[in-house]
Amino acid sequence: MSVPHQRRAIVVGGSIAGLFTAAFLRGIGWRVDVYERSSMELVGRGAGIFVSHPEILEALERCGAGTVALGVTAQGRITLNRNGDVIAQKLMPQIVSSWDRLRQLLATAIDPQRYHFGHLVERVEQDDGGVCVHFADAPHEHADLLVACDGFRSSVRAQLAPEVQPIYAGYYLWRGAPKESDLPSETRATLFPNYAFFLGDELQVLGYPIPGADNDLRPGRRRYNFAWFRVADAEALTDMCVDDHGRQHEFSVPPPLVRRDLIAHMRTEAETLLPPQFRDCLAAIAQPFFTPIYDFWSASLVIGRVAFVGDAASTARPHMGFGTAKAGAEAQALARALSDHEDIDRALAVYNAERQPLSERIVLHGRKLGTQLGVGIETDDDRKMSKLLQDAHAIQEWVAVPNFLAMEP
Repeated sequence: MSVPHQRRAIVVGGSIAGLFTAAFLRGIGWRVDVYERSSMELVGRGAGIFVSHPEILEALERCGAGTVALGVTAQGRITLNRNGDVIAQKLMPQIVSSWDRLRQLLATAIDPQRYHFGHLVERVEQDDGGVCVHFADAPHEHADLLVACDGFRSSVRAQLAPEVQPIYAGYYLWRGAPKESDLPSETRATLFPNYAFFLGDELQVLGYPIPGADNDLRPGRRRYNFAWFRVADAEALTDMCVDDHGRQHEFSVPPPLVRRDLIAHMRTEAETLLPPQFRDCLAAIAQPFFTPIYDFWSASLVIGRVAFVGDAASTARPHMGFGTAKAGAEAQALARALSDHEDIDRALAVYNAERQPLSERIVLHGRKLGTQLGVGIETDDDRKMSKLLQDAHAIQEWVAVPNFLAMEP
């Protein structure tokens, strides 16, 4: 008797999207190997993650990771004025977590022996039998399918679709996650039960509680995810992307290398621009870092036997808090299509038809929310949305809310 061929997938990128993909494909009987370019364990690579979208909760349960002790519940939403007074309030319980916690859960749903560190993709070749991936300083590997989960700067996409490039949104955000215990008691009392906002001219600040070290959920041991959106043109961003050693970076600067003069200037501006609670957060962040905001979508999430999942497929602005939910939903859709259709190429076509239009809608929705900062305003609808999002109550109704696509006309 002949032994049925066990189909094999190579997943490039071992972060959240790669783990979701590996877990779902393993669940339908595929042999899956994950290749991560970093040579060391991925820890502390992100701060807060919004996990109240139904898509991510469903994906975590169905891939086998589960949702036990997932994160912290922010009971409500508040908007502060410059003096730190609460000027708008809304009861909206939401679960918020951390990148580390999500990765811990997903790691339990894959085979750790098939997770490989230190593999940098050099080139990808396709033939009638599948895909061959060539790595630097490692043997090449062949599989029935390659899934690129290597982020918005995907090396796989750069080779197969170099015309698809991330587009700078015209703004960036300062980030950090101070410890709850390092904040004054008055600030803790205001911020930690809530998802908080502050709006200003060409700026937006938001924050919410997240688990502490080792997923500690106890009061006093948590952290607060801080994000401050600022406007900067492309020329200013290029200057910001020169690191503390004088090296120019293309997209962003690794957190430890952010120039000290930039941090000092940011702290000085915070004293005159931000409410006291958010100034306290900044004072408790030893090494703030910035993240430029980019977005893009592709006309296709499939090229031959290569499928794209997560930020490699499309990258939306963070206003929806939907990046990890999108990755989980795409990985689930890919596995479902491969399970429902024996022919791999047919399955990939089904996956693309389901997810590509959604990717485009999500990116466009993020651009709409970005108008609050006064950039990308081109139409009357953009102007109306920008004005609406300056309202202390409206911002609570639009940013990082579940089922946000249902709000579209």
